[in-house]
Amino acid sequence: MKRNSLFYFTLLSGILLLSACSGGKDRGTFLKEHTSDYNITESARRIVEALAPKNYHLLQRIDQEKRAAAVEMYLKPTLTLEIDNPKITAKLLDCNPTMSVDLPLRIGFYNELNGSTHLVYTNPEYWSLKHNIRDKTCIQLINLMARDLDIASDAIKKSKK
Repeated sequence: MKRNSLFYFTLLSGILLLSACSGGKDRGTFLKEHTSDYNITESARRIVEALAPKNYHLLQRIDQEKRAAAVEMYLKPTLTLEIDNPKITAKLLDCNPTMSVDLPLRIGFYNELNGSTHLVYTNPEYWSLKHNIRDKTCIQLINLMARDLDIASDAIKKSKK
């Protein structure tokens, strides 16, 4: 029986790794990516504004392009935001302190060479697997964060009239 379990665990791990490491826009289930109708600065502003009513706060804005330039390297426009909802974060860290490696939330913004802007973040639903979260309340909070991010991502799309 142990051999069977080990086989299925290895098979599942391999499938998860392959889906996480796929190239192109198919980022697997671990990352969520959205294309923006705005530039990086406006996209970031809109996401922060969309999350604010749900008690998410901007903790830090990291201009990766500027940091690269400081060490005489070139980088396409790239920005990282650290955003937190302290009430949800505290409850999730109580579920499992290892979640501190994923919280606060990090949302990346970058430009492609063709000028298109994208935002990307770790899919919160992946955390239940990564951190072995099984508590129903904690899973509900993770799902809430996933929904909040998905809804906020609509803010980077121009409304269709």
